[in-house]
Amino acid sequence: MDTRTNPKISVIIPIHWMKDWSFFLTRCLKSIEQQTFTDYEIIITKAGKMAKNTNAGILKATGEIIKILYMDDYLAHPQALQNLAENFEGGWLATGCVHDYGDGKFKDPHLASITGITGDKSSNTIGSPSVVAIENKDPLLFDEQMTWVLDIDYYKRLYERYGAPAILNSYDVVMGCGEHQATNILLEEEKRKEENYLIEKWKTPRLV
Repeated sequence: MDTRTNPKISVIIPIHWMKDWSFFLTRCLKSIEQQTFTDYEIIITKAGKMAKNTNAGILKATGEIIKILYMDDYLAHPQALQNLAENFEGGWLATGCVHDYGDGKFKDPHLASITGITGDKSSNTIGSPSVVAIENKDPLLFDEQMTWVLDIDYYKRLYERYGAPAILNSYDVVMGCGEHQATNILLEEEKRKEENYLIEKWKTPRLV
């Protein structure tokens, strides 16, 4: 790994003690170690809930590009960071992903789309924050009041600041799916409460 003061890419890995956390973290780190592109730093944070934890990593990043990678996700192939470095032109970028349901096989390929983030009633057609990279110039932070819809809010604010993301139609990230995911852990009441918070937030004019 390149150890210069200002690497090209900062890979942010927010961690928490989920079930099988050591397996997930090891798998994630191995996928980075196998990259052909080596001008990167890895920042691992544990600073509370997901949004606060991710923000802590973003604020520590010294690279030109900030690449988010949740610990249960991993890079799909050795050229994933190379693809990012060669195609990033500022603002933000989203790539495609596949899903691993615990058997190590790639299923359900998904390509990012801006369709769901262009209107007032935004939705997530990008995918997990693990498919996203942002420029490290006054980087946008996640709303720390959110867990369930933090990605919807974040993508809408990125869109308002930078416009549409660059989209790579390549499957560079693998989503680790299973009972450990927030969608399977959060209570329905918690999800509805957060969705209502988002609705009220977007009724208020704001700076991005």
